[in-house]
This record gives sequence, C-alpha cells and structure tokens, in this order.
Amino acid sequence: MHDEDLVYPIGNSGTFREECETSGKKVPHAVFFYQMLLDCYGIWSWEYDRNLELTYTNSPSQNFHGKLLLGRDRAQVIREQGGAGDAPLIISNSIGTMWAVVFLKGEDGQPVKYFALGPVFTGEMSRQSSEQAVEPLQLPLDKKWALIDCMKQIPYVATTTFFHHTMILHYYATGKKVRISDFFYHTPRQEKSVEPWENGGAGRRHAPFISEKKLLDMVRTGNLDYHEVLADAGAVSPGIRIRSGSPVRQAKYSVVAFITLCTRAAIEGGLSSECAYTLSDTYTEAVDSCTTISQIAAVSHTMYEDFIRRVNRIRREKGISRPVRVCCDFIDNHLEEELVLGEIAERAGYTEYYLTRKFKAEVGMSVNAYIRRARIRYSRLLLSGTQFTVEEIGAKLHFCSRSYFAAAFRELEGMSPSEYRAIHRE
Repeated sequence: MHDEDLVYPIGNSGTFREECETSGKKVPHAVFFYQMLLDCYGIWSWEYDRNLELTYTNSPSQNFHGKLLLGRDRAQVIREQGGAGDAPLIISNSIGTMWAVVFLKGEDGQPVKYFALGPVFTGEMSRQSSEQAVEPLQLPLDKKWALIDCMKQIPYVATTTFFHHTMILHYYATGKKVRISDFFYHTPRQEKSVEPWENGGAGRRHAPFISEKKLLDMVRTGNLDYHEVLADAGAVSPGIRIRSGSPVRQAKYSVVAFITLCTRAAIEGGLSSECAYTLSDTYTEAVDSCTTISQIAAVSHTMYEDFIRRVNRIRREKGISRPVRVCCDFIDNHLEEELVLGEIAERAGYTEYYLTRKFKAEVGMSVNAYIRRARIRYSRLLLSGTQFTVEEIGAKLHFCSRSYFAAAFRELEGMSPSEYRAIHRE
C-alpha cells in the first residue's frame, strides 16, 4: 500500500489536515501519530468509513486482528455508541484484548469515520492462557493455531498509557478534549448457563442493577452509612464479566469502569468536575499499577470512600466559602507536591494571615493540619495499592522523616503504616 492510496483522517478541527516535516518530506499528522504509536509501543491503527469498511491499517495481520474488533456483535455496539455519544469507546473481547474506538461525527450527529487503536494486551498472557482463551471460539485446528500465532504479535501496553493515547487520538480527530472518566466500556457477556441466579426470577436477575444504583446513590448523596450497601453489592454482583484468562486484568477492567461511574455520581452530588476528574485519573493510574486482586480491591474501596467523604463534606459544610473550598480542592489534588501557604492563599485571593484565620474558622483546623490529614488519607492508597516502601511514601508526601510520618499516621489511623499495609494487602 502506497502513501497515495491511504485515506487520511480529517477532523472537524482541521488538525488532521496539517502536515509535519519528517525524513525530509511532509506527511499528515495522522500518519506521523500512527507511526509513533507503532514504533514506540507496537500499537496498530485502523480507520473505517461510515459503513465500517476498512480504509487504512498498519497491522500486518489485518484479517485476524480486524475480526477481533468487529466480530460477533461488536460492530453493532460500535455503531450504536457512535450514534449515542461522542466519547471514545473501550472494547475488550473474550481472549483478553483491548481496543479503543474514536468517532468523527458529521453535521447530523452520526459517525462519518471511525478510528481505532489496538488490539493490545494490558497484562501478561502466557502461551497456555492464550490457548485456553481461544478454546471457546471452537475454531478449526489450523485457524486456532494461526490465531494463537497472531496473538503473539499483540503488544502489552499499560492501561493508562493506552487510555492516554486514546485521548490524544480523540483530540486529533475531533479537536475536543476528553477525560478517561468520559470513556464508555463494552465487555463480552458470559453465557447465561454460568449465571447461577439467572433462573431465580425477575427480581433476582435485576439484583446487580439495583445494587449498583444503591452504590452510586451513596456517592451522589455523600452517605457515610455505605458499608452495608457495599457488602450487599459484593454478594450479588461479580463485577464486569470478562473471560480474559486473567482474573487480575478482569478486576482492573471492572474497577476502572466503577471509577468512571463514581466520578459522574460525585459530580452530580456537588463535587467540582476538576476535582472529580483529577481523582479519577489518580485512582485509574493506581489500579493500573496493581499486581494482585487484593491491591485492586483496596484501591477500589479507598476510591469509593474518598468520593463519598468529599461529597459529604460539601453537603455538610455549607458554611465553607468558595475561596476556602478552592484551597481545599487544590490541596487535595496536589498532595505529592510542595504546598506553600503563600501560593495557596494567592489562589483564594487572600493574604496568608487572612487565609489562616478564615480557613481555621470555617474548616475547624489549620491549613497545615488539613494538609497533614489529607496526606495521611492519601497514603492509605499508596500503602495498599503500590510497591513503594513506607519510607518512600513518607518522602513522596513530604514528611520530613519516616518516624514523623509514622507518628502522624498512627495519630489519625490508630496504627502504624506497616500495620495498615499488612492488613490491607496480601
């Protein structure tokens, strides 16, 4: 396929019309972006017309890889999502691969072009697990081994890395910014025979939906009595069902989708979108760094509690002025950075002296005490969901020594950081 044969994407913003200089000649930015993804990560790019007919790909095995994207009912899912929303669609399939689809809309609001990245694995998959993953497809032996060989070419890419490149592609194609929390997700459904509650009556079939609604209502209202609802949800819903061959990857997909729902619920409950999306990105990256299901569960629990407490604070502390709330949000979103009182006061439009007095009067503690409390709360996430040592976590959060970090942690949590880690990790 020659350059003149390619159909280059052209977004509404004109960004894909622009050209860049490379190797002494001008090429469309789209091709430069595609080549960068291929050279750096091995990620293939795809373009489809309004009828989902392929117009461009740099995949060496477009027959197999293309079927991974458009096989079964996924073509219909892509069309439906393209007509319903503007945000990228993340698709996973039964053999554990992930895709991203971006939509370029026409004046009628319907897609005129589809851009896709993938497939990628977001976790290690052994040859044995690859064979197990394709077994349910019931392919002829020659096609089965051809598919397994094809899967060996699929790159392993961190989930957040893949999502960030999806955000870039979306901006290139549409000229609009998007956040990970705006993404839509589609995952394969398991057969009804594996659902033990399918024959239990209509009420039982809807139990996961009802449970999910209750969970999100807790976030939306900032209800601190969420523990019973959370326990009930775990009993009736196994999360997003993905036959990926990797329970850890399945748990990651499930929690990332849950983070997205909680983010939207928190915004509806009054949390600022800037704060909510920043938290969403932070927790998504934390999930991606997890290596065990228990770590993922700990991040999910911390995230859920964090969103609820923030919404609760906003609803409960109506007496807090907007400038002070801006300061609180800024502190909460920059806990790993050096926080200087003068810079915080400047954001509120106050002098240091006036902010110190006003902050304590409204929040009930000094600015430094609030920073220390927020950092201890954030350290629980790092202790339960990362491999950082206690000393490294203390340093990241600007505690002057391990002993000071341990003393501050014990004061608020009633135990040492090491004890907390032992309880909340495998």
